[in-house]
Amino acid sequence: MNLIFDISVLAWSIRSNKAKTGIFRVIENLFFQFLKDPEINLYLTSIHGNIEDLKVYLKKENIQISNDHLLIPKKPTKLKDKVFQIYLWTYGIIDKKGYPRLSKFLIIFHNLFVKFPLSFIGLRNYFYPIPEKYLSKTFTFHSTFLPIPKYIQNSKIHKVITIYDLISILHPEFFFGNQDHVVWKLIRDIAKDTKVITISEHSKNDLLKANIGLSDDQVFVTPLASAKHFYRVSSNEKLASDLRMFHLIPGDYILSVSTLEPRKNLKSTIHSFLQLIDLDSNPNLKLVLLGGKGWGENFDDIFSPYSESMKERVVFLGFVPDESLASIYSGAKFFVYLSFYEGFGLPPLEAMQCGIPVLVSNTSSLPEVVGDAGLYADPYDLNSIKSGMKRLLNDAELRKSLSVAAEKRAKSFTWETTAKLTKEAYLN
Repeated sequence: MNLIFDISVLAWSIRSNKAKTGIFRVIENLFFQFLKDPEINLYLTSIHGNIEDLKVYLKKENIQISNDHLLIPKKPTKLKDKVFQIYLWTYGIIDKKGYPRLSKFLIIFHNLFVKFPLSFIGLRNYFYPIPEKYLSKTFTFHSTFLPIPKYIQNSKIHKVITIYDLISILHPEFFFGNQDHVVWKLIRDIAKDTKVITISEHSKNDLLKANIGLSDDQVFVTPLASAKHFYRVSSNEKLASDLRMFHLIPGDYILSVSTLEPRKNLKSTIHSFLQLIDLDSNPNLKLVLLGGKGWGENFDDIFSPYSESMKERVVFLGFVPDESLASIYSGAKFFVYLSFYEGFGLPPLEAMQCGIPVLVSNTSSLPEVVGDAGLYADPYDLNSIKSGMKRLLNDAELRKSLSVAAEKRAKSFTWETTAKLTKEAYLN
């Protein structure tokens, strides 16, 4: 099988650790599976044009790809990369849905006065990095995040795109700027001959309800998995040693992992925790929040009703290296994830793989992931959240039984299965 796999997102991680989101982990783990699959003749490309960063990423990961399997522009430079990315950004802000006539004019203007001149200053290869000989029916192109370029859409190659969720369309209040326009543009451009991969049955149902003409047999579900560096750390000595650098003590904290943004509902998590804890009976208990800073959360407002001693019970760890994650998960009393909406929800699965009891939202795709191996709460109801936290805090036997169930449940999700289902979608 000849597969052209877009790894633009992986190259983004070279510029910022913030790029190492759930989507990054999905693409990277799928990429690693395909690298060792003897049935796949793998070609790599970057439709975002971040070619120099792509090379750095491959070198950093010690991945050897022959030049004829790296479909990138000839003679790339950092300057050319940047200019091309500015071009993509300016084209991306044209909203065809809003004013069709104006949009048509802007596209013509953009092609004549932006794309056409750039082609003559050495960027033509950036617009068409995949040579025509690869755009035949004997190849499959998989865009793992970005819109499929027009020249690929109009070719005979088999086309596949991954749509992770429709959160920005269904809940625009959780996003900064006009991101719903970007996603609408992405899904409206899906052609009838393009297969769509998504990551949960819930996301598939959202796509089919979006009224964009997708058929049921055009959309394939490939559930995700947790990486191998998430595991139960059973050595008390290692656990204590690893946590010491973060000033944490095993069993003395509740953990939540997510980007710090409104959709993740951290306000309710923090309020529930601070209203629940008793300074006398739980003098050392902390809420540890792990994840990069997003947008829109004013934590000063959240903490304003509470005393300084209470504020100190909430710890923001920010970004943590992968090698420390297993210990941070394993040392938690339990894990909470009360997001309003998820396309899948990797952090609860990571916690389950580390053998930690989980409390998650009863919404969107999370019940598909957690099944009967965790507790649920209504993310819109503080009393429901506090009730779930209280049960896990006070019932050691419940924590023990959920820990066993969580670890067992997590074993049913593997990247080998994800890769197998993805290949089946390619071949279907």
